[in-house]
Amino acid sequence: MADREDFEDSQYPDNDEYVPYVTAGTMSQRNGAKVTLWGKVTRIDAREGFYIKTVGDEEVLIRLKAPLDEPLEGWYEIYGVAQGKHILCDEYVPLSAELTKNIDTEGHKGLARLLAALDDPWEIENMEKKDGMAIG
Repeated sequence: MADREDFEDSQYPDNDEYVPYVTAGTMSQRNGAKVTLWGKVTRIDAREGFYIKTVGDEEVLIRLKAPLDEPLEGWYEIYGVAQGKHILCDEYVPLSAELTKNIDTEGHKGLARLLAALDDPWEIENMEKKDGMAIG
């Protein structure tokens, strides 16, 4: 798949590091932004890409820039740009069966909600340093 820097992030144009995790429910908050999403492949559409079922039990279309040239099954971590109820995929990474056999879907949804509530979670470290707080 393509390099993640191929996409222009309309919400965060200088965003080279922070790519927020989202669920299908929080994707609309990041419309036009680079996002990361976990899901299990449910079906493949030769014209559009493939569909995944997210940890929130919702189906999301993953649109590809080029036709799919490999079989897909199981869980994937998707990197791309949120566009309404689908993602324009930049890269997809298979997650191992060992990693996904006991996915904590509630924990993952909670993490995604927490990260969505924060403007930039990685800024917390810089704020702690500024305020003289101990880190760790």
